[in-house]
Amino acid sequence: METPLVKFPSQDEYARRLEKGTLIEMHNEMSQLKKLNDRGDSYPAWIVAPIPGCQTSFSTSWLLLVKSPSLSTTVTFPTVADRVHIDIDASIVLPQGTYTLYHLPATRIPNPYEDVAECEGKAIQRLAAFKVDVPRCQSTEDGEQVQLDLMSHLKIADAVGDFSGITLDQANQKNISIRWEVASQTFEAELEALYAFITPKRYKDQNGPSYKARLAFGMLQKFCAADFEISNLLRKYPPLANPSNPAYKISPIFLEKFAKFNQDHVAAYEGLGHIKNGIYFVNGCPGAGKTEWNMVISGLIQSHHSSAQKRIRHQILFLVDINQTVSDAADRYHCLCQKAGLDVRIIRMHGWPYEMRHSERLNQTGSQGKTSKPVDVDATTDFTKSFLTTVGLTHHANLERDPRRAPNLDEAAWDYYEKHKHDNYPGLAKFLGRIDGGDVLDSEDWRQLRGSVTKLYRDVLRAADFVATTPVAASGSFAKLFRPEIVFVDEAPHARELTTLIPLAYFNPVAWIFTGDVKQTRPFVDSSGISERKALEKGLKFNPYAEQLRLSTMARAEAASALDQKLLVNNRAYGNLHRLPSDMFYDGEMSSGHVKENRYPPSTMHLKKHLEKLSGSRNMEENRLVVSFAQSAEEFHRNSFWNPMQHAWVAEQVKCLLKDDEFRSLSGEPGTIMIQTPYSTAYRQYLGEVKQWPPEWQSRIQVLTVDKAQGNQADVVFLDMVRTSSVGFMDDPQRLNVAITQARQAEVIVMHVRMNYRQAKGCRRTQFTTQIWGDAHMHRRLLHLRG
Repeated sequence: METPLVKFPSQDEYARRLEKGTLIEMHNEMSQLKKLNDRGDSYPAWIVAPIPGCQTSFSTSWLLLVKSPSLSTTVTFPTVADRVHIDIDASIVLPQGTYTLYHLPATRIPNPYEDVAECEGKAIQRLAAFKVDVPRCQSTEDGEQVQLDLMSHLKIADAVGDFSGITLDQANQKNISIRWEVASQTFEAELEALYAFITPKRYKDQNGPSYKARLAFGMLQKFCAADFEISNLLRKYPPLANPSNPAYKISPIFLEKFAKFNQDHVAAYEGLGHIKNGIYFVNGCPGAGKTEWNMVISGLIQSHHSSAQKRIRHQILFLVDINQTVSDAADRYHCLCQKAGLDVRIIRMHGWPYEMRHSERLNQTGSQGKTSKPVDVDATTDFTKSFLTTVGLTHHANLERDPRRAPNLDEAAWDYYEKHKHDNYPGLAKFLGRIDGGDVLDSEDWRQLRGSVTKLYRDVLRAADFVATTPVAASGSFAKLFRPEIVFVDEAPHARELTTLIPLAYFNPVAWIFTGDVKQTRPFVDSSGISERKALEKGLKFNPYAEQLRLSTMARAEAASALDQKLLVNNRAYGNLHRLPSDMFYDGEMSSGHVKENRYPPSTMHLKKHLEKLSGSRNMEENRLVVSFAQSAEEFHRNSFWNPMQHAWVAEQVKCLLKDDEFRSLSGEPGTIMIQTPYSTAYRQYLGEVKQWPPEWQSRIQVLTVDKAQGNQADVVFLDMVRTSSVGFMDDPQRLNVAITQARQAEVIVMHVRMNYRQAKGCRRTQFTTQIWGDAHMHRRLLHLRG
């Protein structure tokens, strides 16, 4: 395993490590996908009904609802916009013969029932939705096309809008398996971004990265540069420089948030006036308001009006390589702008409809540029199917949308079409009218329809103000339709180095602003920690560059003392919960955003007394309790661990709090609880128990694995560490930091004394879990129980 570099001696070394490491990861991922396809995992599914308006001469699109695996498992499952093939376990007997439903093209789509009030709390809202294309005809031995109806007798509703009559049970359930295309859009996008910089001859017919992007790329390799180009956002955007000026008529909502900036926020804001080569790094601790800062800056920029009071449009791209985080951020900014009365068009884009060649592409392409043909990054794009699916689900089926949710690209296209159809899209309106009337379009019709839909999407993206998506979705031809002036990359330490290059390779903004916490998140690298022997046993290639891939650009910047600003004021934690993680992970620099006398509001004081009563301690100075069971024992089940004794105790304590009418959040609403655990079996056990509780309790509880906890928070967090033989993987500083920083008012950590030791290389003390135990012991917050 090669030791990761913080600064690279040359561009060749940068390219060598990252290219080779990424190619190995891509090879291993494709090997795993092949195994996954061969394994044929089965999922319960329900065939709902045809999607209106999505019928062609050859196929009919159906809505399929599928029960996805739990969040704690490592099973690969499609995310929204992923395209796969689906096998349905059913034999269809018709007069023409017996047919199977294998290898059906499918795309995961947003669940159309997610926002329907009548479905609130029902299982139908928690299922994954797929659009599945089913053949309408079959060739006989004589070459004659025979019309077929393969699905009608399997459907569970007369129409997709008939949600009130949908029943999900075993009687109408079908089992499906999912088959993946053995390719990797993610790694391909990363490598294309790298090649755009290091092999410019491959892109002689294309513009390639901008001059500023090349300066930024050179600077990122060593975090120093001979040439600097300074960007001053405060000069470019006058409302940003002086929001309180009445002439700019900034919404009081944004002015109030701006006025609440602490000294760290202000320093980061002022730093926008001196950005070197367009790159700006803002690191922030838990609860520091990183995303809020991004949104206030975005709101001030997009509040720019001319002297005639016409808004001057400034497009912003918001990137996160975590799908749920992208959605949360888009919805948050959408609601903020609605509240502020700022009329901006916000789009949450799930993916980009690529139809890309997968031929000779990358395995024969190297940093030496020996490939005979460049990859077509402007691959054919077809929005038609996704648009017609949205029309069918939202228009024809009359399924409502939550006004608090930012529209996705297809929904935004439909909204834009509805507003401008008579003036701008008469041809498209004609085609949609024909489809409504039951016409089946021929090939020439589809060609013309595709052109009309493409024009609509171009107009939508040209008119968009704020697009939130993932870096991979933003790669390629999307950059030709949306040209942002500012690119935010949030949770940047979670992104691999080459993922960070994607927005540099394709966009030419005034600035790329990277925010996140290098002390919490790290990039996911599947082969990390796998020795050469274990890789061979699993049939994988050993990756000597895995640790280099786990070191994000922003983490390298932190190690090189090249961060521009740090946000070190924690506004989330009350009850002095900030102190321990500050000492353990932030060199004591993370401070509370609340003055001493305000750290125990009534709801937090109530929880303090609750913990004191539980532990028998007096005058606890911190709302964090460590509980140890002398006789608890881990159990191994389904390749993971759980601890029955600790589980039972945590569940009882959670129920006790939920029954307490005085357990409240800081806003006065009923208090919320998070149960965290490092292991998938323990996660499933907790989730199974919680699902048996009353719905009003379930709405106040989150059950998460530690690795899925970041970005979430609750009034009280119970952390069940499970293990009783050794610490396992919980002595990792990033993972443990996440685990003990999600609570707002109180935290209970359940850990056995053996969690202070690791068995590797002999029995020795741990580095981090020992600090949690020792701190609790020193401050009399360690409760010993026998069971």
